[in-house]
Amino acid sequence: MRHALAAGALALLLAGSFANASAETTTRAKTTPTASSDTVISPDVAEWTSHLIVTTKAERGAQNAEFRSFAGGVLARTSKLATQLTRSALKFLGVPYVFGGTSTNGFDCSGYVQHVFAMLGINLPRTADAQFDAGHRVVGGIKPGDLVFFQTYAAGASHVGIYLGNGKFVHASSSHGVTVSSLSDSYWSARFIGAKRFITAKHLVAKR
Repeated sequence: MRHALAAGALALLLAGSFANASAETTTRAKTTPTASSDTVISPDVAEWTSHLIVTTKAERGAQNAEFRSFAGGVLARTSKLATQLTRSALKFLGVPYVFGGTSTNGFDCSGYVQHVFAMLGINLPRTADAQFDAGHRVVGGIKPGDLVFFQTYAAGASHVGIYLGNGKFVHASSSHGVTVSSLSDSYWSARFIGAKRFITAKHLVAKR
């Protein structure tokens, strides 16, 4: 009988301990954050993320469309300016060559180019080599309005003309005055050293 009572008491003691352990585990589970519960964010991270701008796909599409419209407008105005430039350049066909000349009484090559660009409000350096150094590198092929440079009587850029398109350029030639020549001519192709661009988006502000 004593053995039975002792066994019963031990069983009750074990059952109570198990219940207490289960209750403690349940309490810890409720108070301890799990992977799915909210995580405390440090104040500095919260401050930083509060300034982030989150855009929707539709908003990003609208922004991209606005940028494409702006870029297209810049391209159109740049092309228009290049057209005006080449038309102005051709007005002086036949003007005689004068070394050091910068007026319609007579041009040298760089004086002619400087004069034509000045008509559109674009200031260029005086000499061919300085114009070559100041111009922007041409990307995507030579376009009308770009300057084409040649090494003729001196090392480096010593002659310059304005590209018209279709392989043609207009320049003040020492033998013909202001005239149109071809880049494919053997004389000029052998001396061609590159092209530079002056008609860029920054020049459009002055034309508005």
